[in-house]
Amino acid sequence: MCYSFSIMKKIFFFHLQSNIAAFLKNYFHLITISPLLPLLILFSAGVVWQHYALTSLFIISLFFVSFLYALHQYTIAQSFMWSALYCLIAISGGLLYQKELADYDAFYCFTHNRPVTITGTIEDLNETTIGHKKTTVITLAVQQIQNDQTVKKFNKYILLYTTNKHTMQISDTVTISHVVCKKAKNEQLMHYQIREQVIATIFADKPAYIIINHPTWTMKRCIFEQKQKILQQCKKKLSPLTFLFFTSFFLGNRQYVKNSLEDTNEQFKRWGIFHFLSRSGLHLALFVITWQNILKYIPFSFVFKNIALIVLSVIYALLSWSNPPFIRSLCLFLLNKTCLITKHSYNLFHYLTLTCFCFLLYCPLYLFFLDFQLTFGITFVLAWFNQLHSQYLHEQYPSQQSNY
Repeated sequence: MCYSFSIMKKIFFFHLQSNIAAFLKNYFHLITISPLLPLLILFSAGVVWQHYALTSLFIISLFFVSFLYALHQYTIAQSFMWSALYCLIAISGGLLYQKELADYDAFYCFTHNRPVTITGTIEDLNETTIGHKKTTVITLAVQQIQNDQTVKKFNKYILLYTTNKHTMQISDTVTISHVVCKKAKNEQLMHYQIREQVIATIFADKPAYIIINHPTWTMKRCIFEQKQKILQQCKKKLSPLTFLFFTSFFLGNRQYVKNSLEDTNEQFKRWGIFHFLSRSGLHLALFVITWQNILKYIPFSFVFKNIALIVLSVIYALLSWSNPPFIRSLCLFLLNKTCLITKHSYNLFHYLTLTCFCFLLYCPLYLFFLDFQLTFGITFVLAWFNQLHSQYLHEQYPSQQSNY
């Protein structure tokens, strides 16, 4: 009985697979996908499951579909195993999403709208203008928070807005007292804070702080000072409009020229091209193309030129302000050059999937933000078209392709 069932199953799935393959070949262009892509889709499905609070029927349906998908390749026992593994990946995505929300809620349960004392390290100091007042935005990497009774450790960030002068510097360890943290009422703002690993935004004109430790020299402070020097030198030597766009596009610091950008933003919004003002991976591509054209006139080896491009790109990333599209482009560029130097094959679709998966592992809430969706969605489409074009060239000109 079991033997006859196995034969019937093989015959059924053979005919089904043949019909599906014929249909796909006639109406679609098949491409080679990354083995990580199904895992990425399942992980994202688990995040969506928790975000929209879907019922457990979602996981049951996913298990059933996974079982049918695996049944045409494996035995019944193996199909159950693979289906359970697929569901486990989806559940892990949902659990990681819930963990991010739970950490955020745990912080406010601990502070409970009462004054607390926060100890942390200064990670960034950024100048901006709010209500025609110059404001310093201090990014504090939290080490511990103390309330009236206990001390608890948190591995998150706090943004402190202050209009008064201060003596805090990058890499200083400080203790800020009498801080009241209020939870964001807007759900979108709350999700944005969680995505950026920020647990609180504090506005204090005169923060009560004590500098516990001031290291004489750190790499972070050195990089920060170089970034400030670049801003100041460019502001002196460039015209106001050129400095505006150079700072926003090439350096990625929109906060520094926030007020100056308001009129330009409104004009671009009116024409529906506001996205043109956003920094993207294209700016890194222009930077790399410029240096490639310069290096091609220098008689150095192929490996040396690629290593030089990697070093220049990393320096550019360190001396500018990054966002998800820029980081995505930088990761793919570094992976591409590493594969060229080590003589390994480079598959854009695979490494793009890997980069996207790393973003979601860092914080699953990236999935619901437009900048993440656009940068990876458009790049996935471009990678798909690139594979289709390569397959077309291979089919039309097989003799020429074999020479490469």
